[in-house]
Amino acid sequence: MPREIPRKTSSAVVRPKPASGKPDLVVITGLSGSGKGSVLRALEDLGFYSVDNLPVELIPKFAELALDNPSIRAAALVVDIREGEGLKRFPKVFSGIRKSVNARLIFLEADNEAIVRRFSETRRPHPLGTNKSITRSILSERAQLAPIRAMAASSSMRSGLV
Repeated sequence: MPREIPRKTSSAVVRPKPASGKPDLVVITGLSGSGKGSVLRALEDLGFYSVDNLPVELIPKFAELALDNPSIRAAALVVDIREGEGLKRFPKVFSGIRKSVNARLIFLEADNEAIVRRFSETRRPHPLGTNKSITRSILSERAQLAPIRAMAASSSMRSGLV
C-alpha cells in the first residue's frame, strides 16, 4: 500500500492519520530557555494541534479529546517547570496516556552559559524565581527534571541555536 504524503493546506500541513488510528501526541519538555516554544511552533506549522503549559492533570483529558476527534491526527504540548509540584505526577500520567495515543516525549536542553545568555538577553526572570541567581535556578531545574529526562524518547542539546 503506498504511503500517504502530507498535503499542504493554507499555512499548515495536513498529516495522514497514523495506521493505528491513534493520534500522535508529542510532549515537549526540558529546561527553560532551551527552545521548547520554538519547537512547539514548528510542529504547529506542520499541522500539529498545539498547547503550551497544559496542567499535568489535564493531559489525560487532552489525549482523550485528541483520540475522539477525527480531525486531530497529531498534537503537541509543552510541560515544564512552570507546572510546579504537579510535575512530580508527570511520569505516571505520561505512562498512562501511552495506552490510548502514540505518545512521544522529547527533552530539550542547553548548556548553562547559553541559558544564562538567553535570560539576560530577554530580561525575563527564570520560572523558579528571582530570589536566586539564574545559574542556581538552572541547576535546580536540571535536578527537578532529571527523572523526566530519563524517560524521554530523545534528548536534544540546543546550545548553539538562537
